Amino acid sequence: MQKFSANFVRSALLTAGIVLTMTVANSQSIAQTKAKAKAKKPAVKPAIVKQKSIPRDTTMKIRLENTIDTKESKDGDRFTAVVLTPSQYADATVEGHIAKVEKSGKLSGKTELSLAFDRIRLRTGENIVFDAQVVEVIGEKSAKKVDEEGNIESGSKTKTTAIRTGGGAAVGAIIGAVAGGGKGAAAGAAIGAGVGAGSTYIQGSNKVKLEAGTEIVIKSTR
Repeated sequence: MQKFSANFVRSALLTAGIVLTMTVANSQSIAQTKAKAKAKKPAVKPAIVKQKSIPRDTTMKIRLENTIDTKESKDGDRFTAVVLTPSQYADATVEGHIAKVEKSGKLSGKTELSLAFDRIRLRTGENIVFDAQVVEVIGEKSAKKVDEEGNIESGSKTKTTAIRTGGGAAVGAIIGAVAGGGKGAAAGAAIGAGVGAGSTYIQGSNKVKLEAGTEIVIKSTR
């Protein structure tokens, strides 16, 4: 009986030792696994807030990368421009298209050019839907005026025709007076007027030409 008891105790102690060893080993394994998982967990980066739109009435100065010529360009032709100011949008790319080209008549009227702006690509690579209208064309003589709706206008040909017609009449009158007196002057004036109008026609319609590199001031409308 005592022998049995001794064997039982030894067996119990052995079993307890094995269980304890396994428990410790298991605990160490779990701890190591957690440590590895913690080490592999990527650092949390600060959230990047994406800009969804350009604030309305934001004024920008842009520089055209393409030439726009109402003599050759047509509705739908695309263009790009680079933002110069303000600084928070500097170097962004603006994409747009020609919304309308309305050419003047041969002897009168003015040409109108309307630009539409579609999107802007920021320095971060983010693309934003963008609406704007032209406020001013800087240093381009063919763009005489920008109306309230952002249309770029050439000079009016009516005034040009009148001046040239008058000049032709004056020259004709002088030639006619030398040739035949008063009646000659009247006839010469009529002929001279025709020459003046004809010279305007030969030169073609007024146009708006914005060379690549032209700087334009625009204002967001959305």
